Amino acid sequence: MKTQTVGKYTILKRLGKGGMGIVYKALQPDIDKVVAIKLLQPSEALEITVGRDRLEEIFHAEARLLADLQHPRLAAVWDWDLDEAGRPFFVMEYYCNNLGTMIGETFQLEQPSRPIRPHLLVHYGLQILDALDYLHHHLVVHRDIKPHNILVTDQDRVKICDFGMALADTLSFSGPQNMQIGSPYYTPPEQQKAPNLVDGRADCYSTAVLLYRLLTGTLPGMQSFPLSLINPAYDRSWDDFFHTGLQWDPALRFQSARVMQEALAALPLAPVEDPPPPLPPADSPPATTVLLRSTPDNQCGKRALERFGLNDLARPKAPVAGSFTRDGDIVFDTVTKLAWQLHPSPYPLAWSAAETWCTSLPTVSGGGPWRLPTVDELLSLLDQSSIPHLVSVFPATGSWFWSCDKHGPVERWYVNLDMGYAAPQDMDCRYHVRAVSSFNYS
Repeated sequence: MKTQTVGKYTILKRLGKGGMGIVYKALQPDIDKVVAIKLLQPSEALEITVGRDRLEEIFHAEARLLADLQHPRLAAVWDWDLDEAGRPFFVMEYYCNNLGTMIGETFQLEQPSRPIRPHLLVHYGLQILDALDYLHHHLVVHRDIKPHNILVTDQDRVKICDFGMALADTLSFSGPQNMQIGSPYYTPPEQQKAPNLVDGRADCYSTAVLLYRLLTGTLPGMQSFPLSLINPAYDRSWDDFFHTGLQWDPALRFQSARVMQEALAALPLAPVEDPPPPLPPADSPPATTVLLRSTPDNQCGKRALERFGLNDLARPKAPVAGSFTRDGDIVFDTVTKLAWQLHPSPYPLAWSAAETWCTSLPTVSGGGPWRLPTVDELLSLLDQSSIPHLVSVFPATGSWFWSCDKHGPVERWYVNLDMGYAAPQDMDCRYHVRAVSSFNYS
């Protein structure tokens, strides 16, 4: 197969397509740096309506705007050029994760997504609002804040991307009269009516929708009761936060990203956790041994969910209730007969390096060699709560962990132990490793 290129960059895969163009994952020559490329390739209808020259002006303005903005929570632009056909493109930093894929949001937005724990919501929300405060200070309104436009780095930090809909002195895309600026459900009412007259409060509304989705797995309006009546983990202050953030009248909303950030930071983080399972009676028989699959598999699509015992949100249907004991830097599970490294790899690794790291570890007496775990084995490290996450015997280091399971020729399965789900990812992405070993003991 002929290698595809855009300018000097080698295309690895297509990441997405919108009305204005296509975003690719690509490789920078000579140094093999993975980047993201946005290529201007508008739909025929948009080109006829707006005009090619105007679209190129808007596209160039987006690149210049991103290059001019300097903030750690904004995606950076590194290059600008024309491809062989004379189409403009710009090059951005690339990250494997975004909040949309992390919560499992699909194009069918009404479908439920994976809710996350409140401390993670605050962690991501404060960063998003910090970036928006910077943008609004520079008179830039993003106008398309949604989970898929929030990149997440290997260090679990966010970066806002996709400024194609942004409103600024140098950039104002309005499109045809009947074209919506923004995304369904995330766009505030005033933006639907007069998109070029909005201010930063429009982004605050979109952020409130995003945060509500992260917390509940649903969109605002799809349940008619306040959070505090549905889940006692959230008191009236949480209700008040979303009541203000989701006001249709911008005058009644948070009046700035900074004010909204301060309100979010003040919310109490004392959720009511699911009660732990009752302790077995003293004379009860030992827990039944559960032998998990230890050999790699290659699964895709619905078959993978069935094979790994996952529900439609890629979370375990019936998580294994392990019994963990720590001995120095090793954690033993008497239920699965597995020994785990207490501490993961100190840094995230590409998948091939993850395999090498496991084989470099010294073998434990009485156990087999250290290896990459299967998805099934990694899922056994989750607790029994409604939003499963890593059992407390392990230090909370890292979120994404490689498995040995394949997803076709160039992707591998991983498990997010902070959010309790499994998903495939490109092998060149960098995730942590927690090595496992089979162990014979009574």
